[in-house]
Amino acid sequence: MNALEDKEAIRDLMTRYCLSIDAGRYEDWVQCFTEDGTFNSPILGKWQGPEKLLAFTGRYKEWTGDAQPRHCVMNILIDLDGDTATAESYLLMTHAAQGKTELVISGRYEDEIEKVAGQWRFKERKVCPDTSPAG
Repeated sequence: MNALEDKEAIRDLMTRYCLSIDAGRYEDWVQCFTEDGTFNSPILGKWQGPEKLLAFTGRYKEWTGDAQPRHCVMNILIDLDGDTATAESYLLMTHAAQGKTELVISGRYEDEIEKVAGQWRFKERKVCPDTSPAG
């Protein structure tokens, strides 16, 4: 795989992450991480490893309630170094419920990413919100 293909695969990983958690496909979301991968959020805590990441999804579902969440990621910057990469991107997260959509979080993701068995996975995904979340 060349650098352009690696970067496109990492963008696909970022999209898979968003679509999986927004659709409630939590096991698919967990598969976006390495075996010792970490999701780190000042809002919902730090979770490491498949069992803890899957447990996080229960907390996440409580937090989102009946709203339909949408993670929107943009302005993605990826730096490759062999089978590892770092990335930064902007995050907007909305919740839609009762006929209205509201912005819940604006901020950034800071990512450490590794290629494992030919697949890019998050080693650590850190949420850096611009402000405290709504609601």
